[in-house]
Amino acid sequence: MLTQFFGNYLVDRKLITSDQLIYALRHKHEKNQTMAAMALSLGYMTEEETEDVHNMQVICDEEFISLALRMNYLTSSQAAELEEAQHFGYLLLARSIVELGFCDAATMSDAIADYEFDFQLSFSNCLNFDKDKIQEMIHNYYNFPDDGQITPAEEYAVTLMNNLIRFIGDDFRLDGKLEKVPDLPDMIEVTQHITGEIKGGTAIIGYKDFMEEFAKRYAGEELEDDEYVSIAVQDFLNQHNGLFSISLSQEHDMEIELTATEGKEYDKDKFQYSYILPVEFTFGLIYFCFSL
Repeated sequence: MLTQFFGNYLVDRKLITSDQLIYALRHKHEKNQTMAAMALSLGYMTEEETEDVHNMQVICDEEFISLALRMNYLTSSQAAELEEAQHFGYLLLARSIVELGFCDAATMSDAIADYEFDFQLSFSNCLNFDKDKIQEMIHNYYNFPDDGQITPAEEYAVTLMNNLIRFIGDDFRLDGKLEKVPDLPDMIEVTQHITGEIKGGTAIIGYKDFMEEFAKRYAGEELEDDEYVSIAVQDFLNQHNGLFSISLSQEHDMEIELTATEGKEYDKDKFQYSYILPVEFTFGLIYFCFSL
């Protein structure tokens, strides 16, 4: 998440434009590897071992590196090396911006120093992926109620951002919270309701072509049939909500249940969501919606 907040920080300070940020995120994404791919290329893990870790991530809310370490697929020193590469991703974004000529090196160096100072980032909390720091940044960005309590909605947003990075990629920027999803043609929607101690609705909404790319990334393969695209996005939503359920149970001793997912054409009048978080990937804009 430090990469996403850094990108927005540069746009807000008018050092780059939104379009330049998306272009730089794409450049960074194409040049840099996932943690699994990096572990493979360095010879730290085998394909079978990375697959084991990915399968385990489906049932527990834990980062790839910490899981691989716990499963004895990485040594402590190997994990530390990969952690450093992962959590200083905003420096890789800065390098891409300079390489593309959107900003000079001196100006970028000053921006990095200001970003780290303004958000009180240190080598320690970056390297150890300080979850409290990430939660604080998401809390402030989306203006969740400042009453000292972590609400289910805030927990949902934090879990969502982590799962997007984990399962889809980190080449996205955050847009501010919306009151409604634009009513555009060719929009599709997948939904799932939450019952139990917390009740509400969740959805992923997006333009058809963007949802196809989202589904392809999640599935790890081309999905030309519309039905398979919908199924893949539904599977992501179900998996994310399942991990949210685990987080609620472990952190707040709250139990919820999930209904079956559903895919359909977007109906702007059928359900109103309290939180609509637009996320602009390098392939397009996707809306993540929930009411809890």
